[in-house]
Amino acid sequence: MKKYFATFVMMFAIMPAFAINLVGDTARGWWNIGTGNVTGGPEEFIIDGCIGKNCSHGTYGDEWGAVAMIAVQIVEHGGYFCPYQVQCANKRKKKRTWTVYYRPSGYSKDKCAWLCEPGYSGTNCAPAENIPLACDEKPQKKTSGGRFSGLSLKTWGGDSEGVESEVWGFSQWGSDPECDTLLGIVKYLEHGVIAGAVNVCCGRDNWKGIDSFIGSIGTSQVSQKLLCAEGYTANAGANDCVPVDADFCAVQNMSFCQNFDRGGYDKTIHYLDSSSGCVKYLCSETGTAFPAVGDTTCAPCGTGAKGGPSPKNGVCVVCQTGQIFDSESGTCVSAAAYSKSDLQYGKAQTKNSISVSKQCWTLTTPEEYTVCVTSGGARTPAGAASSGATVRAARQPIRR
Repeated sequence: MKKYFATFVMMFAIMPAFAINLVGDTARGWWNIGTGNVTGGPEEFIIDGCIGKNCSHGTYGDEWGAVAMIAVQIVEHGGYFCPYQVQCANKRKKKRTWTVYYRPSGYSKDKCAWLCEPGYSGTNCAPAENIPLACDEKPQKKTSGGRFSGLSLKTWGGDSEGVESEVWGFSQWGSDPECDTLLGIVKYLEHGVIAGAVNVCCGRDNWKGIDSFIGSIGTSQVSQKLLCAEGYTANAGANDCVPVDADFCAVQNMSFCQNFDRGGYDKTIHYLDSSSGCVKYLCSETGTAFPAVGDTTCAPCGTGAKGGPSPKNGVCVVCQTGQIFDSESGTCVSAAAYSKSDLQYGKAQTKNSISVSKQCWTLTTPEEYTVCVTSGGARTPAGAASSGATVRAARQPIRR
């Protein structure tokens, strides 16, 4: 009995204190994980840190590691990736080194993301047709301005910050060194990534004190998949991600005006107008407008003097008898009627009531003629035309 107990204690002693969570054979099949197929180089897997010791140490002065984007949920068509620090631990005078995991400096939930194969999207990478379209326009990059920028090795914290229980992987084996096979990002694109199996194996030196570090990183070409951000799909070459709907993505982050809900925009019937400093959408087809505030369908609406769309909210304005539509203000204004005699001699004037020199028909400039007709034969004051002064009546249709 004592012999068996001692053997059990020895087995327990050589096992790591913590272990990553392992997916089953079904999930390994999704990603084509097989013995001996992880043979490539580290590619872009490392965000900060290094293989070996040629970088800052980790949470202990004799332990080194690297920061990378690692899947903490693995599904058939993608994964949920978060930044983690994989570090190689040791114990003085023990011929053993094993992987431990920490949240790196700069970690936040905002740097985690579901990334999915084309045709899938959102939580658990569900079929995209079952999910309302949205565009994650943040660049999926580890460089400045990208979602995964601002991350670096955590150089303090020790065991109190260990989070290995959060990490999922395909396999974990060995004790000197220990190796983990993870699902990691190995290439960063503008709106997507290449992800696949990554082997991380520890190494050690400096017996008896022991320094431990990442001894090797291998990647598997056969397991790699193109994964896209939400709202994106594969391009024609299946080597990058492009918007599912470029117009939808373009307007998603625009600042829309009051009463113009972003969800009401339909590129097939609306055009965009940003002349007021915010974005409005109005009906593209001439002679149509919104039936009411909140109804962004386009219905027939009056044109010309009888009415038209309000430039404020796109709603159809219909003018009553005695009114005409002012397209600049989007309102109906009173209509002024002029007789043939008024147009020749001025309002309320006749051929015999005003001298020929003051009759309106003798004038050649539109500005002077307008003032003459509306003012009963008065002339435009000197300099008025050149100052840019306008008279609304000049834009109104003449009614007989």
